[in-house]
Amino acid sequence: MAGINLKELTNRQSPLTEGHRMCPGCGAPTAVRQGLMAVEDPVVIVGATGCFEVSTTVYPYSAWRVPYMHIAFENAGAGVSGVAAAHKVLSRKGAVKDNIKFAAVGGDGGCLRRPQGAAGPTAPP
Repeated sequence: MAGINLKELTNRQSPLTEGHRMCPGCGAPTAVRQGLMAVEDPVVIVGATGCFEVSTTVYPYSAWRVPYMHIAFENAGAGVSGVAAAHKVLSRKGAVKDNIKFAAVGGDGGCLRRPQGAAGPTAPP
């Protein structure tokens, strides 16, 4: 696997727009933006309830340029596993041809305080 050149990432479109409502100085948008820009395949995000979710998906707007699924605190791991499994089945049937990556995004409410949260189960390979 080749290394990631941050300078080259600046030429890619960010999956997260600048129109989010995160706090000034918060590092989460930069970390998520750069992390997801490094993924070369299309990506689907499953986001647990938390400040990142509510500040990037204020109804009726979304700061996401990629498919985004909101899910409850403790269900991000299960949600992303289900979406990935559905994609795998549809790929086998020939209904989907794209190679898609899946990621779960969660804060302390979905990952730290609830041990079976977003950091628990992971998507199948």
